[in-house]
Amino acid sequence: MEKNLKDYFTTGEFARLCNVKKQTLFHYDDIGILCPELVGDNGYRYYSYMQLEVFYTISMLKELGMPLSDIKKYLDHRSPRAFIDLLEKQQLEVEEKIQDLLWLKRFINTKLDITREGLTVPINKIFLETRPEEYLIATEYVGADVDKDIAAAVTEHLNFCHSLDIYSAYAIGGMIPIQCIVPGQSYIYSHFYTRTDCSNSGEVVVCPAGDFAVCCDNKDYDNVETICARLLQYADDCGYRPGTHIYEDLLLDEMSANGYDNYTVKLSLPLYKA
Repeated sequence: MEKNLKDYFTTGEFARLCNVKKQTLFHYDDIGILCPELVGDNGYRYYSYMQLEVFYTISMLKELGMPLSDIKKYLDHRSPRAFIDLLEKQQLEVEEKIQDLLWLKRFINTKLDITREGLTVPINKIFLETRPEEYLIATEYVGADVDKDIAAAVTEHLNFCHSLDIYSAYAIGGMIPIQCIVPGQSYIYSHFYTRTDCSNSGEVVVCPAGDFAVCCDNKDYDNVETICARLLQYADDCGYRPGTHIYEDLLLDEMSANGYDNYTVKLSLPLYKA
């Protein structure tokens, strides 16, 4: 065996090639998933370059969450057909992970955009905003202007969205009928909604592209009635026909602002040519 040792790697050399600690190789040897090809009379372990491929495959399977015990079962009964079956199964799992990561990436990007808008948007000033077509999941609200009823309706709305497998990065919004905007009276919602990228669900409400009069406020919800009235007056002064509802969105909510008093509310009124 001595004349062949130059063709093998010691445990330390093999560990450096694999970028792991020697203890990892000792553990793999102990449980029988990667044993040294040669063991000297002095007990030293020696690995061949052919075992690098085995190590990399084990590492790949571990990265995909496959337990070492299952990896050992495969290695104990390996064959070309079994290897194909193993890789095809892992291929499906990788695709699922990719889709999950893409969803997380979209979720994070959307949250970033919303929060950055909340930090830079003009406060208490009306401005025009042109929006593309948007898709909403909307549920009707018929309760009273009572926090408990609203909370229950919001929970039902969330459950409905989840039943459609829709998990949106947007905070739940409220639709305020313009006929509810009466000076000195509290406004009330007609619907709660969630924005979604999904346009092919039968439950989606399409919000057409167009112009909106927008005003934001960072004083909790105290000024919503006043701002809604200002938006309607703006539409009248500028010769627009207002939409039937004002859309209430949160830009800074509990995830980025500590408490209602620090929320930033965005109110949007669709505008149409008179």
